Amino acid sequence: MVHDPLSPSEALRTRGGAALAALALLVLVYGVLIVAELLLAVLVAGSLTAGAYLSYRTFAVLDAVADAAQRFADATEREADAAANGDASSGTEPTRPTERDR
Repeated sequence: MVHDPLSPSEALRTRGGAALAALALLVLVYGVLIVAELLLAVLVAGSLTAGAYLSYRTFAVLDAVADAAQRFADATEREADAAANGDASSGTEPTRPTERDR
């Protein structure tokens, strides 16, 4: 089953997304009002939100790649089994070694 990653607006509706948004907002307000460094506040708050979301998307992509590799391996194994069964029923030798023969 393929995992569909959340969009940024959907991620904000989750408990973790709301907590991250609140933390980023607090960091932004602290940086602007207390420290009086607008650029630092924007950089820290932006890296918190963008970094977390990009990490989430990266793990979703890696999960999809692993899923695809597993499906490819299953299909290859089914083809090899079908070829081995077809060759055994016809009485001919297989032309290439199967995974079991290696």
